[in-house]
Amino acid sequence: MGAILAPLVVVLGERVPFAVFGMAGILSGLLVFYLPETMNKPLYDTMAGLEEGEKTPCKEMGKVHTNHAGPMNSNSHWTDEDDSSASIEEEFCNLTENTNMNGNKFDKALIEFYMKIPKKARIEHAETTVSTRYSGKLFSSVIKRLTPKKISMIEEYGMDCMLKFIKTDVPLRFVKWIASVFDTNASEIQLTKKFIPVTKQTIHNILDLPIGGIELVPDCEAGREFLLSHFLVSSIPNVNFFANKLISGEHLSDKDIFICFMSVCFTSFLCPNSSVLPSTQYFHIFKDCKNVRRYDLSKFVYDWLVSSIRSFKQAVKKLSKRTITFGGCHYVLAVAYLDSVEFGLNSLPDEYPRMLVWKGNRIRQYSDMDKNSSNSFGKRPLKRLVPASVYQVDRSFGKDSCRKFPKAFSSPFNFNGKLKSMFSSFLTEQVIEDIVHVVLTNNIGKPKDFESWSQSLVCDVLN
Repeated sequence: MGAILAPLVVVLGERVPFAVFGMAGILSGLLVFYLPETMNKPLYDTMAGLEEGEKTPCKEMGKVHTNHAGPMNSNSHWTDEDDSSASIEEEFCNLTENTNMNGNKFDKALIEFYMKIPKKARIEHAETTVSTRYSGKLFSSVIKRLTPKKISMIEEYGMDCMLKFIKTDVPLRFVKWIASVFDTNASEIQLTKKFIPVTKQTIHNILDLPIGGIELVPDCEAGREFLLSHFLVSSIPNVNFFANKLISGEHLSDKDIFICFMSVCFTSFLCPNSSVLPSTQYFHIFKDCKNVRRYDLSKFVYDWLVSSIRSFKQAVKKLSKRTITFGGCHYVLAVAYLDSVEFGLNSLPDEYPRMLVWKGNRIRQYSDMDKNSSNSFGKRPLKRLVPASVYQVDRSFGKDSCRKFPKAFSSPFNFNGKLKSMFSSFLTEQVIEDIVHVVLTNNIGKPKDFESWSQSLVCDVLN
């Protein structure tokens, strides 16, 4: 209508057009004050979604749809946090496990889960609220509701490792502390004169994700194009779109089952970001689902975690940031640290992968044992041997077998023998001897721990 009337207004005179156009702008500006507030409120793509949202029993629409940790001040001193988000998440998981819900009921439950979490920190005194989209409980609840047929399809595509995950409680306060002492440049958790390296091998030995092979190069454009065309949607669907397809009785092809499962896995567990919408960086690999296991998923999850920690630490330094989102796989970060701590008689068995051991409330229980009186962690000493999460996997016998190699190699012969047992298939004896000589020469006069970690680093690189 505006395009039709504009030429007619112009011919009215010299000043009339300016007056008409000016009054139209002023009038539209005044009408903006009558529009509803959209800050921290769900934005719907369709009128049907808006109507469903208005029917939800969530009265306080202004609350942030995230798992909130407690506030922290600008100096990065962590304060007490409310664990009510954990109880709300538990309530949601119990609801999905005990109720046969489909379609709109599951959507309402998921929306209520994200909107029901109270916002503890007020926007005053420059306090910052830390939130996360990580939800291991949500991912485990979806796994529990998979049918045997869907489980067999996921196993057939080679991602049965993620089916081993069991609901685990990871305190957000604990992983915030680990992130605060994590050096992203050195890729290690730095304590007082002690260091815990975190590599892609750590990811592999905790989650049993594929390691080595093709590097997964992020391609947002290709991933978005594939997702929209495959599911015939006009915009990137919410994570509950994929979860609902999995747990409902809807008939899905084998490929759709795998894509939906991996979407929930990446979005809520492996690579959560600041949105409930899945990231399109990795969707292009699902064009050929049978070759997904050929990608180096361990490295992709590792890179995502380090990048999330780096972004989190940078956001903490900015006083203007009132809400900070902490992404990445919190479960891996917690296990990598706890596996390196000495718990004496309470030590857990050396079982591989580590997700078979760290389950239930163990992370919360053991983090409480490592808690200082000053509301921080790091009370207990570190192990003298390499923790189970950095064990090396020997692939020379066709079937993976986990071997326990001590952190401290008592002699050059032990290090030489380890290299021969692991890499003799593609390294000659002369090359192995040269590697041992270089490592030992560059560590003369340095602490024994530094020499041991450098030897472990060499094995990680070669592996």
